[in-house]
Amino acid sequence: MDEPTQPVSGDGAAEQPFSCPECDRTVGRANVLTGDFTFEDVTPISSSPDGTPEFRETGLDDGPQKAIELRCDHCGAEFTLGVETNE
Repeated sequence: MDEPTQPVSGDGAAEQPFSCPECDRTVGRANVLTGDFTFEDVTPISSSPDGTPEFRETGLDDGPQKAIELRCDHCGAEFTLGVETNE
């Protein structure tokens, strides 16, 4: 798994957009209060056996504890979105 990228920081709102690092288009949103993610123009590559998008443990000591692999629906670039879980 590639080193996860950090979510895009925003304006302090609970719902923060994140973008494809290749084409810089907004492809989803993260709710920093609930930990919920909305994937709009991106396809999750990592998924559980039932097809549900799945965040996986990164094994990193310093950095995001979980990450999901994604493919941008605009340009086809694959990237990893990292998440701090504070666990």
